Amino acid sequence: MEFKNPRQGSEYDKIFKENMEANLEGIVEQVLSMKIFITEELPDDLQHTKERKPDLLKKVQDENGQVFILHIEYQRSNDRNMAYRMAEYGIMLQRKYRLPVSQYRIYLGQERLNMPTSIESTNFKFKYEVRTISTIDYRLFLYHEVIEMKLLAVLADLSAVNPKEVIRALILEIKEIVTEELTLDKYINQLKIFTPLRDLEQILKEVMEEVSS
Repeated sequence: MEFKNPRQGSEYDKIFKENMEANLEGIVEQVLSMKIFITEELPDDLQHTKERKPDLLKKVQDENGQVFILHIEYQRSNDRNMAYRMAEYGIMLQRKYRLPVSQYRIYLGQERLNMPTSIESTNFKFKYEVRTISTIDYRLFLYHEVIEMKLLAVLADLSAVNPKEVIRALILEIKEIVTEELTLDKYINQLKIFTPLRDLEQILKEVMEEVSS
């Protein structure tokens, strides 16, 4: 989905980038099924023929001692040009750092994923990996110790449960962990940004009224 209000989309982008940075280990472990032990900050501006700003860019070392560039992008809707965009990133990163590059697109949308993930033409082959949040068991997020990860439960696979019960459990748990009012408001506001991606904003409103009464 795309936000009709550009400001709403901008707020969503900002929140998700901050949350990814706050819990890189959780994102990598639960969404990408990887384990990394050492991370190094890299500048996120790639200047070549045009400026690129990756959503998340790190030099990492995994459990096997392999060192590589980890590049993660997130996407709210399908984009038929995504493979070309990822290829541009990949080529620029390899040119700059001379290291292997692992590229992942984390898809957050509700509609069926149909973005191309590869390019194959004369003398050129490219492929990147995609992980779809909506196919991941919500419990991996809900029961995580980090609140930024817990919030992703509303974007995960809720097909076998009542979304209202998941949202209620999530809010009650956050209220139990967070005692500072401003911090609590921050997380609730983040939920208000996330829930429209799954048409759950009305359920969130109902739950908030119930737990506040």
